[in-house]
Amino acid sequence: MNFADVEKLVDMGPRERAAQMLDMGAELHRRARTPHTRRELPRQLRRESVLETVAAPIMDRLHGVRAAAPEKIRGLAETGRMLKTRAGEVTDLVLTPQARKSVARSAMDRTQDRSVNDLAIRQLGLGMMDSDPVARCCAAYAYWLATGADAAIPVLDNAIDSEDEEERLVGAHCLAKVKPSRVRKLHGTAEDDRPQTPINPLQNSMTVIIHGTFAKDADWYKPGGDFHTYVKGHVYPDVYSGDDFFFWSGRYARTDAGLATIWRQAANKLVSWCASHPAQTLRLIAHSHGNNVVNMATPRIPTCTLIQLSPPVRDWNLPDMSTVSSSRFFNIHSRIDLVVKIDGGAQDYRGTSVASRESTKVIGTFGHGASHDAKKWSKKNVPQLVKTVCP
Repeated sequence: MNFADVEKLVDMGPRERAAQMLDMGAELHRRARTPHTRRELPRQLRRESVLETVAAPIMDRLHGVRAAAPEKIRGLAETGRMLKTRAGEVTDLVLTPQARKSVARSAMDRTQDRSVNDLAIRQLGLGMMDSDPVARCCAAYAYWLATGADAAIPVLDNAIDSEDEEERLVGAHCLAKVKPSRVRKLHGTAEDDRPQTPINPLQNSMTVIIHGTFAKDADWYKPGGDFHTYVKGHVYPDVYSGDDFFFWSGRYARTDAGLATIWRQAANKLVSWCASHPAQTLRLIAHSHGNNVVNMATPRIPTCTLIQLSPPVRDWNLPDMSTVSSSRFFNIHSRIDLVVKIDGGAQDYRGTSVASRESTKVIGTFGHGASHDAKKWSKKNVPQLVKTVCP
């Protein structure tokens, strides 16, 4: 990371800015001698003259340093939502796009021999007041990586209540790293991963849609949901539509060992569910970490193909292709997936033993939920792609 890298943040678009801020936070975290021990703003940020009329008052309040509201400042807008902080509820204030760019450019002043680290932290602090909610989440997480400051928490808390799927998922995955207890309301429990389905008669073919982390209560994958309806009407009419559709807890853990335990429990349920809903030809469409659940289940579930949507790939949890009769699986994802970036996985299986069996399709530039967007499936001819096998 150098000055040019930080300077680029000023003029980047919101999604590119979000990705760059995540990279900066990770780099600052690696450089920090005592990460996540400082709970106040770095002194150099709090005393910056260019920030004291905009950033410092707001950031102080987010930290609970003082409860007094900042004076109305030109360039600030209210989103109409409230953030709960140690200082009480405060208005969710953001910088308008023009003000953000102006203040960010001024904050790049390199006088007094400021280090690149200091400049980066200042930009991440401003990023928590970005006009774009996804960029705000990424800035908050990156700022937490760099400083351990609690200012990140209310920003992310606010995001997980959003009606926008991308903001909610990015915020949830960030908050799961920062404060896991805050995301419990978004997923189920271990009870949801226990097999509990009846025996059904053998079907000629069946397609099953499987949700990812924090998505158990989402509607898109359920019978009647927008993506389920699209798949049933335009791709696979045999998509399972019974009241006992498959779901799992959607729980998350901060360690690979913790994730493996959760996925294994959900995989056991999936194996049991498929055994109770037998089909001669089985296709599994999974989103996000639902793919890791599927990967763990593949040694015990004969399938025709796998259709993976935005998979956070782990090289230690690959699908068993010996049980996939077509010997092919599909990976539908955005070019840049901020959720996968936060999670720490890869976006495809390059470099692994199953890479030669993978057919990839980039469905958009940004977005974790874009891979189950019916309009994007239609625009990018995804049905025609996936039906080249197991039609």
